[in-house]
Amino acid sequence: MLPLATFPNLFPGFAGPFEIIWWVLLGLKLVALLDAAFRPRAVFLAADKLTKPGWVLILVVFSLSQLFQGWLSFFGLIGIAAAGVYLVDARPALRAATGRGRGGWGIRRRRGPRPL
Repeated sequence: MLPLATFPNLFPGFAGPFEIIWWVLLGLKLVALLDAAFRPRAVFLAADKLTKPGWVLILVVFSLSQLFQGWLSFFGLIGIAAAGVYLVDARPALRAATGRGRGGWGIRRRRGPRPL
């Protein structure tokens, strides 16, 4: 007889769908934290954003709050918003300030008329 298609059978190692959401949100916060940690301090000033220690402190505190309190706590939800603001607003501005803007993946836009 075939086993039932229950959540633990479909996703072994996870107790339920909320655990997958927990891991995805922690990964999102850690990606934002690592990106902020490895950017040079001068880029934050050039992009006219919050300073590097400010972003790193915010992202560390809220990443740790998810580990100790959970993602549905007050600080966990604020941490999701903080990581989202960093990834959607600050990160593109920092990339543009370093010269790696919207071209992406080494593709440069051609400026001027096309050759014949």
